[in-house]
Amino acid sequence: MSTTIRFHQYGAPDVLIPEQEEVGALAPAQVRLRHEAIGVNFIDTAFRQGIIPMSLPGVTGVEGAGIVEAVGLDVHGIRAGDRMAYFLAPGSYAEVRLINAADLIRSPDDLSSAEIATVLTKGLTAWAALNGFYPLKAGETVLVQGASSNVGWLVSRWARARGARVIGTAGSVAKQAAIAESVDHVLPSGSENLAEQVRAIAPAGVDVVYEFVGKATFAASAASVRNGGTIVTIGAASGSPAIDQTELTSRNVRVVGGPMAQYLRGRVVQASDEVFDAYRRGVFGDFKATVYPLVQAAAAHEDIAARRKSGPMILVP
Repeated sequence: MSTTIRFHQYGAPDVLIPEQEEVGALAPAQVRLRHEAIGVNFIDTAFRQGIIPMSLPGVTGVEGAGIVEAVGLDVHGIRAGDRMAYFLAPGSYAEVRLINAADLIRSPDDLSSAEIATVLTKGLTAWAALNGFYPLKAGETVLVQGASSNVGWLVSRWARARGARVIGTAGSVAKQAAIAESVDHVLPSGSENLAEQVRAIAPAGVDVVYEFVGKATFAASAASVRNGGTIVTIGAASGSPAIDQTELTSRNVRVVGGPMAQYLRGRVVQASDEVFDAYRRGVFGDFKATVYPLVQAAAAHEDIAARRKSGPMILVP
């Protein structure tokens, strides 16, 4: 029997119900994976709420790491006992799951499953931000709107480690203090003259904006980016922004976004290796997860909704 967190209708965190189930039979290209740790990501809440529809009853979650228990007849190069991990494969809120072997990457020997589930998906998103959406160069100036968010934190620290000058914004005084060592300049995201403050640091405008906030900050982002610059939209915590595409086009400003997977095709192993290497070298700083038992997945989602926790979260069966 396996514990699986399932929802039978879309809604608030309390729709997430622990259930006991028999794991089904393996398809030829599948692996049966016993999770040791499951990453919690904001997209999980979107599945739960129906913002991203899925078949009901549904199992949310897209990231996990654990040990292979069995492999299908057509699976080669993976065997029982191997440590493997994955990202962007829905259905992770389960003690044991079936997953396509093609979705798996090998877990590094020197990192625990908990560490991998903490950093893999968020790290790959940051990797795509810095190498795909906008290939960042040393010496460029970056504005990270929402630098205290999980991926915003990683982007800020990684960009700075690569030689960029980083301006980071955050909402509360506490969050501004938290990012102080991760960026070169800290600004309040809610300031009415935010763009003026950015331009005081970078008079010609920043080369790229990594936008994690959305509606509340996009106007300042547009006013802060230089002519010919780029705005990368990765999140929209405050809602979808209104974009004056005509004005941005007149300034030759690109707005890019969409799934990170488009930049990972054929590069997953390279990108994952670079994420793990940055984690080992301390580039990401103190990036430790709050740990919840799997059966308390609803509590983790409640903490996200109430903004009671900062930093990454994982579930442990």
